[in-house]
Amino acid sequence: MNRRTAALVLVAVLFVLLFSAHRIVIGAEKKGVILATTDLKQDYEILGLVSYRTGELTPKAINDQLAKQAENMGADYVICITYYNNAGYLYGSGTAVKLIKKDKGN
Repeated sequence: MNRRTAALVLVAVLFVLLFSAHRIVIGAEKKGVILATTDLKQDYEILGLVSYRTGELTPKAINDQLAKQAENMGADYVICITYYNNAGYLYGSGTAVKLIKKDKGN
């Protein structure tokens, strides 16, 4: 394993540890879609899977694209996001969901 590959693997491992150790919620300010590495406690409708691949070493491009894809689907959140590194690329995927509004009378 060369140094570059080792560095990419280390970044990926640190990423997974950071995001899985705590509930991280990242607001996509421009879009209004909220990204989370965990599930929600509220009821929601699953709209579909969103995913993206980038050659960058940070998740910003992935987060921006996940939020954009989810917004185009009409989602409020992208949940259960996972990140991983393979062959020099950083991958991210999650589930786009829309919250189910409950009637106050029920």
